[in-house]
Amino acid sequence: MRYGYATGFASPIKDAVDYRLLDDIQAAGFDFAEFPLALLASLPLDECRKAAGRLDALGLGADSCCNMFPPSVRITGPKRDWQHARAYLDGAFERMTLLGVRKVVFGSSGARNLPEGTTPAEGYRQVIDFVGEVVLPFLEAHRMVLAMEPIGHYEANFINTLDDGMRVVRGVNHPRVRLLADSVHVLYEGEDPHHLKDYAQHLEHIHVCEAERALPLGQVSEGLKRFLTILQATGYDKTLSFEPVPYALPEMRTALNTVKSYFI
Repeated sequence: MRYGYATGFASPIKDAVDYRLLDDIQAAGFDFAEFPLALLASLPLDECRKAAGRLDALGLGADSCCNMFPPSVRITGPKRDWQHARAYLDGAFERMTLLGVRKVVFGSSGARNLPEGTTPAEGYRQVIDFVGEVVLPFLEAHRMVLAMEPIGHYEANFINTLDDGMRVVRGVNHPRVRLLADSVHVLYEGEDPHHLKDYAQHLEHIHVCEAERALPLGQVSEGLKRFLTILQATGYDKTLSFEPVPYALPEMRTALNTVKSYFI
């Protein structure tokens, strides 16, 4: 298992790489940093090269990126613009390659939420076609994998549960399109964590936090305990990252040790 720390929610800096946070991620014992792709895509190539150099110096990877699209890249509904999306992805994948990213998380509720008048059935067809026709050629060219992320109703109006995520994965039906499970969304939706067993062969990446994106510190909630216990029972051993709000270094280290204890 490789353990990562997502920088998006965790940093007050939203328009640049937070190098101090990268130092803390390394000091806490994580294996990789997970950057928001929407941030990387907005940065000059030289800044991405600088970030790649800092990761190398720290001995950190950049195994995955989250937040694949900004809301301005419309994927569903009558105003969807896949030509714009292709242009965005061209630069985004170039930057991910510079950092050695191998997985990209397709959450991005703002980009994929259904506008009024678009039915869920239409939305699924649009997302499945978009991933298969637009994203998949980039994944193959850069040898990356997409992890489909269900997002809870508090943030998204579409693709909210693991079942929903699997509908997209099965619709695309390609080994480079797989599933992500996020404990925050699973717990919020009241999903049965045993779905982790049902979809174990499709799981590519995991996000972990308590409710309100709190780090699990020592004693975890009963819901997260079940999530981690069932995940461990599936034999999952790929990548897992924390996606919290800001925390100090001691709490980051405690959270890592807490979750690692379930997989020893």
